Amino acid sequence: MKKFETYFSEQEILRQLCKIRVKIAKNRCKKHLLNSLTTNPKYNYHRNSVTLPKNKFEEYQQNLVNHLSQILPPRNKWVKLGEESRRKPQKTNEFLTSNDKNFYSLLKTIKVHKKKNSQEKWYLNLQNFIQEIKFLSTDESYKVETPIIFPKLKDPFKKDGENDCRPICIFSLKDRIILSLTNKFLTQLFDKYFQDSSYAFRSKKNEENKILSHHDCIKDILKYKDSNKEQKLFVVECDMKKFYDTVNHRIAEYLFDELTLKSKIENPKINLDTPVRIFKSYLYCYAFNNNIPKRTDIAYWESYKIPNGIFTWVDEMVTEHYNEFSTERIGVPQGGALSGLIANIYLNQADIELSKTTVFYQRFCDDMIIIHNNLTEIKQAKYIYKETLKRLKLFPHNFKNADELVLKGEDVKTKKNNYKPFWSGKSKGPYKWGEITDNGFPWIGFVGYEINIKGEIRIRKKSLEKELKKQKTIIKEIEKAILVGMRKPKGTATESAINRLIGMSVGRIGLDNFEEVSTDMCWKNGFKELTINEHSIRQIKLLDRNRSKLYYKFLKTAKEPDFEPIGAEDRQIIKYNKPFSYYYQILERQKKAIG
Repeated sequence: MKKFETYFSEQEILRQLCKIRVKIAKNRCKKHLLNSLTTNPKYNYHRNSVTLPKNKFEEYQQNLVNHLSQILPPRNKWVKLGEESRRKPQKTNEFLTSNDKNFYSLLKTIKVHKKKNSQEKWYLNLQNFIQEIKFLSTDESYKVETPIIFPKLKDPFKKDGENDCRPICIFSLKDRIILSLTNKFLTQLFDKYFQDSSYAFRSKKNEENKILSHHDCIKDILKYKDSNKEQKLFVVECDMKKFYDTVNHRIAEYLFDELTLKSKIENPKINLDTPVRIFKSYLYCYAFNNNIPKRTDIAYWESYKIPNGIFTWVDEMVTEHYNEFSTERIGVPQGGALSGLIANIYLNQADIELSKTTVFYQRFCDDMIIIHNNLTEIKQAKYIYKETLKRLKLFPHNFKNADELVLKGEDVKTKKNNYKPFWSGKSKGPYKWGEITDNGFPWIGFVGYEINIKGEIRIRKKSLEKELKKQKTIIKEIEKAILVGMRKPKGTATESAINRLIGMSVGRIGLDNFEEVSTDMCWKNGFKELTINEHSIRQIKLLDRNRSKLYYKFLKTAKEPDFEPIGAEDRQIIKYNKPFSYYYQILERQKKAIG
């Protein structure tokens, strides 16, 4: 185990900075694409970036961009990568993603300036910034600042009624870097104390030498199912209410101290005082019940243009765990670098208790699933899990038992059984995983996937609906942008739309590289474990149909601008079908790979 100080090397700090800068570049690119289509000042991000901020988040964004411009080279000065540099280091045909290209291009630019001992102002400022981060990371007086709280709507905006929001916490640039590197150190330090049943926010690697992901959950569920082919299987699922907003600081700190003590015994040469101090400063910087804006903070909600805004909590059930909680600190930052680690420290208690049973158990952050072939054993495991959550002062969604998951003979049209309670239930079971004809429930859902008793995998309904909604949002954004002040030919707008739709779905591929594996942060890479079956085929074809429908409708309804577009008559209409489709990229290529 490396010492804490080594995590704050110049290279590591630079990598953190470059990640943040590249993310801004990606967001700016989206804004630039819209701005390039219209003269409407609303979409002019250059102009909007110098207007007075309307809220703390906008002020933060302006300050962040200004700060980065003072310590990093301007975008037009970044060194271009060579042909070989644009490929992944492994012996594959994969190209780097656009984000990765920007990341390495920026790193290379800084490296070039370092080599020639540059005296440019941004480079000198950068060196001072790096030294400041190193100093703050060891300074005993350093404290994590209270984050800005950004209200992210959970559901579509409502003109009437409450607008429920998630409190996304945003930290200063210096805090972001220090917290991220501290998290990296502590995650690696504590990882061996976590159970194999935990899959999120780990440094542990799978058989392919890759960091554990939600895909590994599905692989392991299938392995367990296959090893129990001849057995009846029962399932329990659990989801927490407001998990991050209900973490008790006192319990979190106690559990953290326990792991720290173990680590000190096993790593006597590593001084943990500094990372411990930073972790506790993070814990003290925010509590949901102390720092969250109230419904009555009208100025706050108006600044974000969210009337009737609210951050809902579980206050109606708080008495279940607290007689008096005015002196308690409850809730950790959503979006903060250390919160994922806190989730693992906290829920490791449940993982430990379940490891003492015979059931198959998995947890991905605050979602969990239990599977077993013995109904008595799984009921006992469920009881142990619930009791552990009770001791941790957490609030699982109410469990629906098997009888509550089906409304017998109450389907309005067919008078057959209605399974809506099963699909809407967040915590449920134990229920039988089996055919409906055998009084079972054919599908189980976990981490965005659904698996049936045959081992067929499809997309979870909510994940599918989210992607369909995203397709519509992209088209609506461009339609809205060109409504007033359209300054490009119609073909430019429609090409922009289809390229964005393709990029977000299957990656930035073209006719020259569609056979290569896309490494972009795209939708298809979140569903690598889909199997070819009638259910997944139907879902994937729905995504293709919906995307085509939206695109061709836009192609038909979009109008040419008032001016005479130069060269518009020469524009070729391209059919964006097979190579760019969800079906080809996700399922058909899988068929080819199988043989």
